[in-house]
Amino acid sequence: MPSAETLDQATGLRRLLGRQAPFHACAVFGPDPALQAMALASLAYALARRGESVVVLDEAESPHNVATQYGLAPRHRLADVLRGRTALDKAVVEAPGDVRLILTGPLAAEFSQMSDAAWDRRLDSLIEIIGNHGWLLVNTRPGAAASPLAAACSDRLLVLPDRKSVLTEAYALLKAAHQDRPDGRWRVLVMNRQGPGESDALFANLSGTAQRFLGMRLEWFGSVPQDEKLAQSVRLMRPLLEVAPECPGSLAFKALAETAGSWGDVDGMDAQAFWQRAYLLGRVAGEAAAMGLHDARLDRQYG
Repeated sequence: MPSAETLDQATGLRRLLGRQAPFHACAVFGPDPALQAMALASLAYALARRGESVVVLDEAESPHNVATQYGLAPRHRLADVLRGRTALDKAVVEAPGDVRLILTGPLAAEFSQMSDAAWDRRLDSLIEIIGNHGWLLVNTRPGAAASPLAAACSDRLLVLPDRKSVLTEAYALLKAAHQDRPDGRWRVLVMNRQGPGESDALFANLSGTAQRFLGMRLEWFGSVPQDEKLAQSVRLMRPLLEVAPECPGSLAFKALAETAGSWGDVDGMDAQAFWQRAYLLGRVAGEAAAMGLHDARLDRQYG
């Protein structure tokens, strides 16, 4: 694992050189909403410390969302922006570590009710304010409900507690998201690692099942060890790296941010392509729901 000094030096060089990172859109899932939010908040903070531009789209509701983990209570949502009730810049909240956060609210109905001309105007604002480089992380809602934002992401991250009891629920999440977008790339992060043997067995079990029954390939992203500071950061509603920057958990997230920085592009998607894809998928989902097709799924052909 790189030392804290090495990571801080690398961050300083990136900020000095003003590196413009490629665009990455990653949806984050998990059977434990609170742990998922904590992991995403810490990873986003670590990526920002690395010199990345980071935006979090928070679909989940308080108290188990990223906004709560950051100690924030935004007044406006992206759904309000799409309805024309507020400006986008009022929905963007500055979170710790230069991370920007937006609560989304349900968007499928909003997308389906917009005209293409109205969407084009919103799209220009989204790209102007949120940007066209760096990281866009989607904190998905609990359960297996279809999400146009998550389906538009090329990368997916499954946050998995180091417990065998969550495997059934984790597989259900994988299956539902796979039906929404079969070509997404998946990685797994194991939290509160008990030991390398246990977490390796957990990943191997889930990976083997997903490959056998869904034809999915899961990639190992990494793990975060058990650390008493994790619970403390949740109580304080602050990112782990801010509460205890040198604890084992923080060092693990810094290393994970370095690993994520080497992720290659899946399809060369930029911010405009992401938002256009989310809009089209949202229209499909909204129109299907309006027609009473409750079992209709999102599909890559609409992306």
